Amino acid sequence: MIDNRLTILNLYELKGTPEDFEIAVSALARRVEAEGHPGVLSYRFFVNASERTARGVIDYKDPDAWIGHHDIAMNWPEMTALHAAATLAEVIFLGALTAEIQAWIESSALTARVRSGNIFAGGFQRLSGRSDE
Repeated sequence: MIDNRLTILNLYELKGTPEDFEIAVSALARRVEAEGHPGVLSYRFFVNASERTARGVIDYKDPDAWIGHHDIAMNWPEMTALHAAATLAEVIFLGALTAEIQAWIESSALTARVRSGNIFAGGFQRLSGRSDE
């Protein structure tokens, strides 16, 4: 169901070059796709070289997939490389920030601002990406 999905918008401040960030997230995305939690539905990153920032847009099947993804990937060298390339400054939850996620965050080393309260109000998702199918 789309109303139980969780979308995360991450804001990063670049520590190095935009290319350093691109290399780090490309490697991390490949590993998440191949070995990561199956509830990670999409994993997309964008860099803004002129502002020295980047964004991550991650879609999860549900809040449990968020926890599963982080339990699997946080100790990977690819995640360490991402943290070396950029500082996570803000995390926006579009969907429920559950008590389980809150407990996970509180037990972590996360220092980014966390914004939540954005509950699904309505919409749809085209699975094929094409409107004529």
